[in-house]
Amino acid sequence: MKDMRSVLNEVLGEDLTPGEALRAARVKAGISQDELQEITGVQRSNISALENGRLEMTSHYALLFGTALQVHPAEILFPNGKFQKTQELQKIEKRPRQLSRSTPRVERILMISSEQVRQ
Repeated sequence: MKDMRSVLNEVLGEDLTPGEALRAARVKAGISQDELQEITGVQRSNISALENGRLEMTSHYALLFGTALQVHPAEILFPNGKFQKTQELQKIEKRPRQLSRSTPRVERILMISSEQVRQ
């Protein structure tokens, strides 16, 4: 029997979303969205939104579904074996670079403040 990754790669290609991985694991387990709701307590509408990419997959959801579907949560959260950054994380990633440009000014302010404290 083929493993889940092989079947998914044949059907969907190499780049799976976490939602597609969730759907594949659920279907492979023979569980409907309603049954998954009953097992996990996650509303069916949220399961559908996760599977269709309308709601972001979190580690909390991946842990719940991984446990219920007997797959490692990383197979759901990182289906391609790599971390995919959301737009929000990409913005956060840029912030240190933006702050480093303003650091000299901040350091001058801190030096002035520390000198005033010593006096």
